[in-house]
Amino acid sequence: MEPIVMTIKTRLLATALAGLLPLSLTAAPANQAEIEQIVHQYLVNHPEILIEMSDALRAKQQAAQEAEDTRLLKQYAKALYHNPADPSGGPADATLTLVEFIDYNCGYCKRAWPSLNAVIDENPKLRHVYKEFPILSEGSVLAAKAALAVHKVAPKQYLAFHNALMSYQGSIKSEDQLAEVAKSLKLDWSAIKTAMADPAVEKTIQANHQLAQQLGVTGTPAFFVGDQALRGAPRSPDDLQAVIQNAKPL
Repeated sequence: MEPIVMTIKTRLLATALAGLLPLSLTAAPANQAEIEQIVHQYLVNHPEILIEMSDALRAKQQAAQEAEDTRLLKQYAKALYHNPADPSGGPADATLTLVEFIDYNCGYCKRAWPSLNAVIDENPKLRHVYKEFPILSEGSVLAAKAALAVHKVAPKQYLAFHNALMSYQGSIKSEDQLAEVAKSLKLDWSAIKTAMADPAVEKTIQANHQLAQQLGVTGTPAFFVGDQALRGAPRSPDDLQAVIQNAKPL
């Protein structure tokens, strides 16, 4: 640990630790430098205190983040869970809805995709919503527009198109790549391309960006279920399942 960092920590801990130090060390008057030296030596002799401090701070920050997430999710629940412009699956009257913010060029999203599908299969009563949230490149924007266009012209084929983009090898950079995917699914690329220019498609993407900013979403993937949030890719389906089990409807 750098000396300046230790000095800051010792100053912060001086008063708190004074009561823990032996009486012989605190009975006589001492100036600030002497107190800092005493605390410094105490920490050197008991480094586990710093670990306990770090753990306590991390727990406090996590609790604060969870409380803030709950507040934000209540405030923006309608836009998050009930925007008819968003593609969705599962029962319309589900008690809980799982929302994912995605970018088709996001490697973390692609790695999380199998876990998400496993959780959806294990929870047939769970509704799931896809927030097209292109942030990585112009190719991401094109892919998001194409997916929303498919949802507009052939809504029953959205999930197949979505899955094809999630499993696509390499980055999506051009309309030609998207046309190839659409044609492989026997979709009308001409109709999709026309729908991509619909102002409603751009409006949906802009609304998702605005909502992401309001919720503090700065990357993909990000998952929300009821009053719970999971920012980042789950390590396994169990991580996502735990969020669902802890979630309460809003």
